[in-house]
Amino acid sequence: MFISVVSVLFSHLFIWNLLNVAAKNECIKLDLSIIQKIENLGFHRNLNWFVEAQTLDDKKWLNASCHTALKFNTGRALFVNPDQIDDLMRQEKLNVFIDGPVDVEAAAHQAKGNTIYIYLNSTAISKGISVKLPIHLRYQRSLMGGNGKVILTKPEFLVYCTDTSYKICGENQKVLAPPSVEDFQKIWAWKKLSYKAHFEETDLLVPVGNLDDYGYVAIITCILGCAGCIYILSVMSY
Repeated sequence: MFISVVSVLFSHLFIWNLLNVAAKNECIKLDLSIIQKIENLGFHRNLNWFVEAQTLDDKKWLNASCHTALKFNTGRALFVNPDQIDDLMRQEKLNVFIDGPVDVEAAAHQAKGNTIYIYLNSTAISKGISVKLPIHLRYQRSLMGGNGKVILTKPEFLVYCTDTSYKICGENQKVLAPPSVEDFQKIWAWKKLSYKAHFEETDLLVPVGNLDDYGYVAIITCILGCAGCIYILSVMSY
């Protein structure tokens, strides 16, 4: 009798372990979508993203202890102000790491781009996460037409699960990135996930000097210079 009870218990435990392993072996599907909107005009703007994972198994997601982040490359023509980001982090509105120094005074042709990592609240991703990132366009050289162009690249979505027995569905590219703002010197092998983008790659227009007016400006400058010289000579002659 005792042996049969023990056998039943072991068989149930074995089946439970098999089911648990099978559940872990089933990959986590992230049906991601991102909406992007841009606020304001001119040199100072806000990038708004709404990130949502639909049809997500919340229990499995929590058990996997996954971290999520957005990776955004600024390019040379725009920048994120570190002091402004520090203020937003103190207010707990953002959690951002800026990779590399930022020269806020440099013009576009003199500047270097930065990589921005925006760490998200992973537990809320099934309900949707809103992110507002302030960006600033750099001054550019004068051009024909009087408008410079800044190409705004799409952000990359990164995920890293600390419980390695859980897998994210799909063939995902590996991206080496810091795990957090505090541990920026460490590196994790994140996974780059594809998502449904409800927006296109955007070109931002920035006002610059108009070379179309260069001829007129040169002629008027010469005329005013000559008139000034004549006036000075006439005054000196009296």
